[in-house]
Amino acid sequence: MAKKKQSSGYENPRSVAPKPTPNSTQGTARPNTTRPVETAQRPPVRPTTTKPTVTTDLPIERRPVEWWPPAILALLGFALYINTFGHQYALDDIAAVGQNLFVKKGLAGIPDLLRTEFWHFSNISLGYYRPLSLITFAMEQEYFKDNPNISHMINAGLYGITGLIVGVLLQKWLTRQTITAFLIGLVFIAHPLHTEIVANIKGRDEILSFLFISLMLLSYWKHLESDSPFWFKGPASDWTLGGVLGLFSIVGGWVIGSSLMVNTLGSTAGGILGVLIMGALSGSWVGLACASLYFAFLSKESSIVSLALIPAMQYWFARRNVWQSLISLWPFLIVTALFFYQKQKMIGTLSGTPPIDWANYPYAIEKTQKSTMFKFLEYYLRLLILPHPLVYDYSYNVIPSGGKGDILTWAGFFTFLGLIWLAWKGFIKRTLWGFGIFWFFVTMAPGLGFIWIRGGIFAERFSYAAVMGFGFVLIWALQKLLVRQSDDSPKPVLARYAPLLGLMAVVAGLYSFKTVERNRDWENNFVLFNSALPYAPNSCQVQRHVANEWIEKGLKDRAKADSIANATNAIKPKPSLEQVKKAQTLIDTNIAHANKHGRWALDHLQESTRIYPNFGEAYFSMAYVFQKITPNVDSAKYYYKQTIRAANAYAPAYNNLGVIYQGEGQTQNNRQKLELASYYYNRSMVVNPAYVDGQNNRANLLKAFGIDVKVLPDSIINKY
Repeated sequence: MAKKKQSSGYENPRSVAPKPTPNSTQGTARPNTTRPVETAQRPPVRPTTTKPTVTTDLPIERRPVEWWPPAILALLGFALYINTFGHQYALDDIAAVGQNLFVKKGLAGIPDLLRTEFWHFSNISLGYYRPLSLITFAMEQEYFKDNPNISHMINAGLYGITGLIVGVLLQKWLTRQTITAFLIGLVFIAHPLHTEIVANIKGRDEILSFLFISLMLLSYWKHLESDSPFWFKGPASDWTLGGVLGLFSIVGGWVIGSSLMVNTLGSTAGGILGVLIMGALSGSWVGLACASLYFAFLSKESSIVSLALIPAMQYWFARRNVWQSLISLWPFLIVTALFFYQKQKMIGTLSGTPPIDWANYPYAIEKTQKSTMFKFLEYYLRLLILPHPLVYDYSYNVIPSGGKGDILTWAGFFTFLGLIWLAWKGFIKRTLWGFGIFWFFVTMAPGLGFIWIRGGIFAERFSYAAVMGFGFVLIWALQKLLVRQSDDSPKPVLARYAPLLGLMAVVAGLYSFKTVERNRDWENNFVLFNSALPYAPNSCQVQRHVANEWIEKGLKDRAKADSIANATNAIKPKPSLEQVKKAQTLIDTNIAHANKHGRWALDHLQESTRIYPNFGEAYFSMAYVFQKITPNVDSAKYYYKQTIRAANAYAPAYNNLGVIYQGEGQTQNNRQKLELASYYYNRSMVVNPAYVDGQNNRANLLKAFGIDVKVLPDSIINKY
């Protein structure tokens, strides 16, 4: 028996009065000339809105899609980031791509990427299992080597595809409200808060996570409105989405299966098993939705919050009741359980062990997580409305801790309560703004939870998905204020929406201008770090990052001086007096530049340690200046030991101390200093067994002098 279709769209709250129709009788109408005119008039009837019915059966009514809004959103999303195509690696790009040995191996590194924690190379375990973006980086390394231009193009392309999917999804939700759906998508695509995600290559994990969440919601919506659970039995218009997503799932099944089971079933058998599983899922809309959720999890574990969006979508826009909406979650809960089982097996933990770090987890140390979370809420809301200024880093102490005497903390607390109350009212009435607030809370949960649970810092990237919730509320409010409709003489749609479209053209234009301008800051580390100084002078991390860029310039100056000296000395039979003078002038100039850059670096590092007196990495950079740029061995030793005192698990400090003592030991023929060098090399390996420099230096020292010291008395350690 065919299931009954019922209207399930999000209805326009304004009802249009029916057009009056002339009275008619059987036969020819007679002119009413003899009857007197009635003077009594009926009271006017006020138009009433009919409450939409709740859908009990499936499928719901199939909703058409106009393709110009998704196309515009896709093109705009791509175009906004064209000026990043010439950018270099910046910030976490260097760690995720350049310093990740498994990524550098290309396709051969994929099995290792599926078995390791995201930040494994940094000797920390944050419990992050996000192999999908790293796999894409490995593929780029395989075919394009170190070419950040290709990576930036791919990010922009994925963002454009996100605009396409969001544009379709919004039209499915907001049936017969094409302009409203388009404007919400426009707010999402143009918003400058997304620059950190798209302009930074490492942000691909967030792009992929949201893209697959959107595909999951769209696939499940297709299930709701389809007569058959299998996409290939539906209309031809469904085949593109079903076919492309199905093909991707099958290929992903081969890659993941062959990599995960290479040591058990073998690469081929594992790949076949992965293809069979994904092939079985790929035939139906629900299966494609489950596969999309799995890929979202592989992109970022925080995708788990999207489980709340599946029933919310059905309740608000498909007009299903709460029980029907919740019961539909069961296949997604199975996928969730299987993913976290996989994560536990691959990296051995679900939560990791965050370090005790004042720079990045200060609020946990100060025990102000809860109060600071409310304070952060105010900051996030402000940046959603007015995205300026934007800063790549909010480390200690850009945003001081919240507390009982802090006005912003109380403002955030009462804002939180107010939004909870509004979300409940919006839920009961199924309002558009209610869904926007609900979406905001759900998608901001990982960012707010990061401070509540781990005491972590504020980050613009946490608001990536929440922007769409803001778009719902903003467009609803502006539509209420600016869109008017006359019951007597309805105006054309464009005429009624003209004020709203005009205002949104200005808003989108300003957002787009800010996005393009902000993209320039992500060109490279030097530009990015210096762009933050005016707005985050109290960030110990920003100060250190700027200092490290001056250190890089100082190192290049020193290298130029050494190169000139070597080239001059290599002249045969010997350089002339004129050549020596010219070379010495160039050497002196480069050394003067190196000393200047070293001084500038030390100025920023001293400011960094003033903000955070126990910032071990800042002391390390100070020591490096005195070791490599403005040579002062005693100062270098002092600051390396300060680094160890402040951060005793920082392996490079032990290694570099070993390098200094080995150099002195060889020059002075001092065996005790050579033993100290061996001791520090071994210490670097104790605190970080994966630290390659320490391993190599220890092995070379052992080969050259037969020295391998793991323990030394304090008297010798303190002597030098």
